[in-house]
Formats: sequence, structure tokens, C-alpha cells
Amino acid sequence: MKIFKIFALAAMMFGMVACDNGEETPEPPFKGNTGYMGTVSVVVDGATVDTPDTAVGIEPRNDGSMLMDIKFGAVKFVPAMPALDITVPNVSYTIEDGVAKLSGSNIIPLCMGGEFPMYTVTTLTGTVDPSTIKLDLNFGQYPTKYIGNKLKVE
Repeated sequence: MKIFKIFALAAMMFGMVACDNGEETPEPPFKGNTGYMGTVSVVVDGATVDTPDTAVGIEPRNDGSMLMDIKFGAVKFVPAMPALDITVPNVSYTIEDGVAKLSGSNIIPLCMGGEFPMYTVTTLTGTVDPSTIKLDLNFGQYPTKYIGNKLKVE
């Protein structure tokens, strides 16, 4: 019986060592939901339309999946259109040297309680560092950029 306990203890210790690969999970440059304020630039019919003072929020998943939702507040693709709140769900990210690198393609955005497949997000790339977010993506046929600064929490 004593030998069984020794082997069980040894197996348990080996299991702990085997699970520890020496790599720590890198810290993201954001903590939970984070807000930014910046400018959306959309190319429409060859002309760039800027919408300053646009709020964007990121909401990383809490399930360890390395996915986040990006929420654009009051976005206009052209000056005559109404401002829309648009969510781009399931954006993948990795963390390298304290910077989150975002990517995604063929993501159907959500707006007004439903999906908007005619504005499917393609070629999304971007970065989030401790103070800024930068995004490049296409909403359907519209190339879009966003650069924003992290909002200060008072």
C-alpha cells in the first residue's frame, strides 16, 4: 500500500510539472471592456468621409477564447445616412509584447437587433496597445479605418 501511495504521489507531481510549460499567458493591454474615442474614415465612391468623435468599445470574452466584440457607436458611412450602432462580433486577437493584434474576415456585423450581411466585415486587422486602438477593415464594399484613444476612467 505504501508503494502505491508513493507511485500515486510521483504521478501527481509529474502531472503538475508536465502541465507547466513555463509560458505565462501574456497580459492584454486592456482590462475587460474598454472604451475609445476617435475618428472613423470610410472610403465612399473614391472619397474619404471622416466621422470624428466616434466611440468604440471592445468587449473581450471571459471564456479564454481570445475573441472580442468591437462596438462602434453612432457610425455614419456617408454624411446623409443616420448614425448606427454596429457590433463586429467574434474578432480574434493575440497578444505580443503588450499589444493585442486583431484579425477577422467574413464576420457578419450586428445592427438594430439583427445581422447585416450586406456589410460583412472582411480583411479586419488592427492593434490595441495600452492607450490606442487602430483598425482597418471593409464593411461590405466600404474600406474603413478607425484610430482612437483610450478613454480615461475617472
